Amino acid sequence: MRYLFDSSAIIRAIKENNIDLLTGNGTLEIARYELGNIVWKDYLLQAKISKEEARSLMNAIKHALNAMEIHQIVPKEEEILETSGQFGITFYDASYTYFAKSKASILVTEDLRLTKKIAPNIKTLTLDEIAQNRQKNQTQ
Repeated sequence: MRYLFDSSAIIRAIKENNIDLLTGNGTLEIARYELGNIVWKDYLLQAKISKEEARSLMNAIKHALNAMEIHQIVPKEEEILETSGQFGITFYDASYTYFAKSKASILVTEDLRLTKKIAPNIKTLTLDEIAQNRQKNQTQ
């Protein structure tokens, strides 16, 4: 089964030291910018983490993204914009939604607002649901 991770799921997996969930699965190039912005916000805007923690987190992000299949939105901008209008979601969210559908992947997101807007057309899971599925498969 192939998963497409958005930035909310990637950052949670990294912070919880579950990078193995990301390995071999996909994301979009825009995730790199979204994740950098999350670190910037935690470090410089809200002072939740130290400079050393920010650098360590950025290193973990680089490592995680290097283990993932990265998709470019070019040349699908028009289709993504159409997806945005179809579901009433941002272009960012529509990018993940469009690629999950076009790649026949499950979108992994911690964004429950997004999940509600795209269900039942696009299958989504959270990290907790993936963990539950793994446990279930291991006990069978």
